[in-house]
Amino acid sequence: MFLPIETLIPHRAPMRFIDALVECTDTAAVATACFHSGHFAVADDRVLETALIECVAQTVAAAQGQRSANRAAPGGPVEGMLVAVTDFHFQSHVPAERPFCIQVRELRRLGPLLQISGILSCDGQTVASGELTLYA
Repeated sequence: MFLPIETLIPHRAPMRFIDALVECTDTAAVATACFHSGHFAVADDRVLETALIECVAQTVAAAQGQRSANRAAPGGPVEGMLVAVTDFHFQSHVPAERPFCIQVRELRRLGPLLQISGILSCDGQTVASGELTLYA
């Protein structure tokens, strides 16, 4: 069972974009999200691309928080920072009010820098993918 998202990441509404962590291993994780029509990250009934990238970063943060809790490490959410976005491609848009899935996988770690790949999908179709580098 995964902890509530509010205990895993430091983000709070309206900047908390992901709703739940649904899978988490040592090197991969999956989260879900759904933006409502009135949210500031929605324009023309579509989730903004920048918000989708932030969903990937928040999924990484949630996974790190869950791993920390699993190790019974002291403290709350693990803090980090998005450093770089690489080769992100958007194949289509995520409509408002439609749940979508965020998959992340660790590619490599160099000291405090973590490079991950992310894939976002909606209704079983990939809508975006790319890599992030995070200070984590």
